[in-house]
Amino acid sequence: MKSVILIQYILKAAIRDRLLLGLALLLILSVCVSLFMGSAAVNEQDQFAAVFAAGSIRLLNAIGLTLFIVFFIRRCFEMRDIEFMLSRPIGRLKLVLSYSAGFSVIAALLGLISGLCVIALSPHLFSEGHILWTLSLVLENIILVNVALFFSMILSSAASCAFACLGYYVLARMSAELLGVVESGKHIFNSEALEWGLQAISALMLPRLDLLTQTSWLIYGPDESVSLVFVLSQGAIYTALALSAALIDMRYRQF
Repeated sequence: MKSVILIQYILKAAIRDRLLLGLALLLILSVCVSLFMGSAAVNEQDQFAAVFAAGSIRLLNAIGLTLFIVFFIRRCFEMRDIEFMLSRPIGRLKLVLSYSAGFSVIAALLGLISGLCVIALSPHLFSEGHILWTLSLVLENIILVNVALFFSMILSSAASCAFACLGYYVLARMSAELLGVVESGKHIFNSEALEWGLQAISALMLPRLDLLTQTSWLIYGPDESVSLVFVLSQGAIYTALALSAALIDMRYRQF
């Protein structure tokens, strides 16, 4: 019951901070700009607008969710809201799980809204690619909000948290390039141990966001190399990893 109340508190905070309203306006603006840019294309105007909108909407999701969670958690620490809640019989682990659940609900809702915006932009192009793209965006958002929760727990500066989260997102989007450089056979670091370490970090710590939420799915349909099982497993594994790290930090944090 206490967890449900805490999740409701987080959802009310998102409404109070105008998160969903602000992002909804940005999504509408992105769709309008995409229609304008698509009208300038010589061929395949609808396809161009859909791809342009999908790419910008994906970036808006990442930035908006990261900034909201970072500043929300840091404000809770500065206002001692977390210490107050821990003085109640809720427990540290349940507190972090409730935060994660609340943020994940917001991430899923925003991903669904984004998917509907892309579908509404070009309904005649609707296919299985749109469904997989929306589901992939939802899972990508859930991964990112849990990563933002973790960084917000361990870093004391809101700016540092935001840069760390966005840096993690960029590296995850570049994971294919990182693995490609290591596997190319060029010994950049002149040390096999360092190269193996970089490969292990890239494979174990970074989700393959470069394979998720691909705009090409909206035009050509889902890629055979990326299945629904792969998308779901990426979301489950890296969400659990980020959440476990946040739980461990909260477990041993001294207030």
